[in-house]
Amino acid sequence: MKRRSAFCFLLLCAALPARLPAQATDCNDPHASPQANAVARQQWENESSPVFIDATKLARDLATRGIKVECIRRSKEEHIFQGQKGAAWFKTNQGVFEAWFFPDTKAATVAVEKVTARPAPVSLPSGPSEFFVLHHNVVFHVSPGDRTLAASLQRAFELK
Repeated sequence: MKRRSAFCFLLLCAALPARLPAQATDCNDPHASPQANAVARQQWENESSPVFIDATKLARDLATRGIKVECIRRSKEEHIFQGQKGAAWFKTNQGVFEAWFFPDTKAATVAVEKVTARPAPVSLPSGPSEFFVLHHNVVFHVSPGDRTLAASLQRAFELK
């Protein structure tokens, strides 16, 4: 009976979204106001983001590929595209990025095409230093100028 209980406990733990040790106060977006950071933290901790489960799964996937997620927050880029599921702001051991989640790979590909075409019909900061990495239904919008992180994400998802 103990063995069965332990198995059920492990199965239940595996099915629940993991709480990342990402709730630290150093998890603030340096480009956002303290109030915006507090709201983002509260919304994330309340699991009110439309992509909470997707982002948590992505964090686990990134960890298996050598990119440690330090924290996740709700993103201000979550309603940029029509049909977009949402977005999350990630801070990792290699840098900061936004992850845009779409219902499928085709929608994600169309989004990348829109933001890389000029003039972009999307309200985003644009410039030669922005990087977009596509992986299935997720687009990684890498902080401007962080070529190293963009390359790391690209390599991580080419390996598996």
